Amino acid sequence: MNTPDTPDTPDRAMRRPQDGDLRDVAVLGGSLPAATLATVLAAGGARVTLIDDGRPPAFPPGEMGVHAAGLFRVLAERYKTPELARPATVKDIHAHITRTVGAEHCHSFVYHREGRPQDPAELLQVCPPKGAPPEPHFHRPDIDAYLLRCARGRGADVREGAKVSGATAGPDGAVVRLSDGAEIRARYLVDASGPDSPLVSGLGLREEPVRLATASRTLATHMTRIRPFADVVADRAAAYRPPTPWHRGSMHHLTDGAYLAVLPLGNHPDSTGGLFSVSLTLDARRFPAREGTGGLSAEEEFRAFVARFPTLADQFAYAIAGRPWLSTERNQYAARRTAGERWCLIGDAAGYVDPFISRGLGLSLETVNVLARRLLDAVRDGDFSAERFAVVGELTCDHLAANDELAAMVHASLRDPALVRAVLFVLEVGFRFGGFPMLTALTELRATGSDAALRALETVPYRGHVFAGHEGYHRLFTAAGATCAAVAAGELDARTASERIFRSVRDAEFVPAAFKLGDPAVRSLRITPVTLLRLALWTVRGAPKDIAPLVRAGIKSVLRGR
Repeated sequence: MNTPDTPDTPDRAMRRPQDGDLRDVAVLGGSLPAATLATVLAAGGARVTLIDDGRPPAFPPGEMGVHAAGLFRVLAERYKTPELARPATVKDIHAHITRTVGAEHCHSFVYHREGRPQDPAELLQVCPPKGAPPEPHFHRPDIDAYLLRCARGRGADVREGAKVSGATAGPDGAVVRLSDGAEIRARYLVDASGPDSPLVSGLGLREEPVRLATASRTLATHMTRIRPFADVVADRAAAYRPPTPWHRGSMHHLTDGAYLAVLPLGNHPDSTGGLFSVSLTLDARRFPAREGTGGLSAEEEFRAFVARFPTLADQFAYAIAGRPWLSTERNQYAARRTAGERWCLIGDAAGYVDPFISRGLGLSLETVNVLARRLLDAVRDGDFSAERFAVVGELTCDHLAANDELAAMVHASLRDPALVRAVLFVLEVGFRFGGFPMLTALTELRATGSDAALRALETVPYRGHVFAGHEGYHRLFTAAGATCAAVAAGELDARTASERIFRSVRDAEFVPAAFKLGDPAVRSLRITPVTLLRLALWTVRGAPKDIAPLVRAGIKSVLRGR
């Protein structure tokens, strides 16, 4: 059995900086975004101290790596840190980091009605193109630990277990005070610590009340002994027959007011099997944490929830929690400002929206990508002015707003399976196109060594959305969100809303018929060789000029198997 690998990088940390030594950058937090940033900065020659108090993430860890994987590839290439490419693939995670890894060969969305067995007409499976390598599901404790080793291997001063008692920043730099009396001085401070951010507390930045529209709360843990969904529905197997076996990807169980995400962390042939990331996210307004639970523990509340749905009750009948349950009263919070004089907030320190498809994880890495370049430039030329980093603060706020719009739309759609399907199809439009601009920029970087295309992506409109920069998709997404909000407000019935959204998808000139995203009867979405051929013809004969190059780039990527 292999063991987690230490990155193949020189250990340049000759000595721990002494009290009073001036660092270029101090980073608070030890989870994925903080450790990734510290790795990139140290590799670029910056003197970095990372302070990790050792606490696990306060919110459900973003273990679905579909969005994050592409960002890891970009960071590895752009900042000459090949060790950061390893978390991008299931194969490399297994070979170099951990055997506890999931492979996402499909995304399954299954709607449930209380007191009834699941209806196979009310499900949707989305599959990547045949032959495309699966994106990973992260076991965050192992991934975070690996990235801390990467930072240390690149020469960052990593203070594990250190407790921060206070942090300040201003025109002359930043000071981080530790509980043991030590002080760390730095030219710039990045807080990526989480909701209990010492910088947010010290500067009084917590927004009350929070501006975010979404109101959800989550119960989460890792579990074993979850019955395979195929076994649960074996008596009706002919009615199901998915294109890809259920166990080969994530399952999202949806119902009015809640969704339950089940991510396998051992479905790769060489993985340690049987472990799942399980998170139940509920509408916090309809099911508040205190008044609505009758004093139940998180596990008791979870059991009571699945007992309402016969198919779920059967699937989780023998499931056992493998770690303490996490429970939130409300997921959403935000800081009033996310960047200032010699400081910025990223990741969960800046705010949090909702764990749906782990969207926040990829957005945090987008911020790392934008911030790292500016910090390395500042280290070289000494210009740490607030103006240089203003775009980072704006980007973080845009990410929170975009994720809030997405999560609010998803939660509103849960009232009806037809409306859920309509919203999922709108999101699928965005996901199918949204990764192409960064893929094209990465291809240019590899071919020419220039990151000009990546820099251009930093300022496109509608940043943080699943298809940033595209006016047509923004209109489609915004209209769908408004329609769902009308349903939530009781101004529109769900069936009429779903028909309206599907009509908008069919009418959108940038959505090719080959995707079959305008048909509400479709139960599975998959890119086949025939789909690719039809798409290629469409790019020549009818695709809008701003879409055709993106689709061609995507086809080339699929054919190359990456």
